Amino acid sequence: MDFDQKIRELEEEIRNTQKNKATEKHISLLLAKIAKLKREKIKNELKRAGGGGGFDVARSGDARVVLVGFPSVGKSSLLTSLTGKQSKSAEYAFTTTTVIPGTLNYRGAKIQILDLPGLIEDAQRGKGRGREVLAVVRTADLILLVVEGSAAEKQYDSLVRMLNDVGIRMNKNRPDVRISKRSSGPIKLFNNSDLDDSIVISALNENGIRSADVYIGDNVTYSDLLDSLDDSIVYIKSLVVINKIDLINTEELRRLQSVFRDGVFVSNYIPETLDILKDKIYNTFDFIQVFTKSWKGEISKDPLILKRGAKIRDVCRSVHRDLEENFKYAIVWGKSVKYPGQRVGLDHVLEDNDIVQIYDE
Repeated sequence: MDFDQKIRELEEEIRNTQKNKATEKHISLLLAKIAKLKREKIKNELKRAGGGGGFDVARSGDARVVLVGFPSVGKSSLLTSLTGKQSKSAEYAFTTTTVIPGTLNYRGAKIQILDLPGLIEDAQRGKGRGREVLAVVRTADLILLVVEGSAAEKQYDSLVRMLNDVGIRMNKNRPDVRISKRSSGPIKLFNNSDLDDSIVISALNENGIRSADVYIGDNVTYSDLLDSLDDSIVYIKSLVVINKIDLINTEELRRLQSVFRDGVFVSNYIPETLDILKDKIYNTFDFIQVFTKSWKGEISKDPLILKRGAKIRDVCRSVHRDLEENFKYAIVWGKSVKYPGQRVGLDHVLEDNDIVQIYDE
């Protein structure tokens, strides 16, 4: 199937349709058809991308970060500065032709960082092995969009478009849409949004949903609804890294700082900017440090790195796979308990710098 051709035809039909209340449902249905085709296209391309060729890298550490950008924006040098891993770099494009992994050891956390081959325009259509690169991006916990200071805005817009086209939604929460399918009966819709019920039901029907209880939250847009029906969509945090700031003047730097208010401005020749980037990466994951205490009373020097909201059962799973099954109780010292040495169960929620002693059978 020529997905692009069919998508273009539907988009052309939308452009040629006069937009008013009478055509709203028709246009919405066309958009649902386009979303469905894009979903099928993504799944087809992911199958074609596969692994191998240096693109299939085993996950390690407490989180995975990928460096995404165009050729020659300084990703390889950035990997070296963050991890000490030597990724081949040179003053010409396409130096990196495979995925180069490194590890950022920071505040007790081991964060895997992958330097990916540079993307080119239309990478989402397979150019420059774009399918393979973007398949790896989908596995990340954090995307660093690395752009060069002299072309930051243009590169950023292109990267966002390419990632969006392959079903990657950055810095967005999963839409507040819940669907519970039933074997029979009509759709029961609990719609708190501004979307028209008939438009919602048409989108559901287009995606093969005809018997279900459906809840839609109050801030859900039509685009959100279509995304919620697409299991190929992934939601990943991202940071914009404006690199090579030593090559732009002060006035341009200030202008870019006003454009990318949450961006991280770095240069390999300004060490303090790299420290800021490391801190931003770490804080993005909302990690907590938890220290274990042995039955001899010795407190571990190296903390467990867990996500905020972690429970005692997560400590058990991190220490030994059998510990949760044989668990009796735990003693905790720290902010999460009412008094030092409080006895708690598996579902006790921990806080940063808690000390945990586990007793098992």
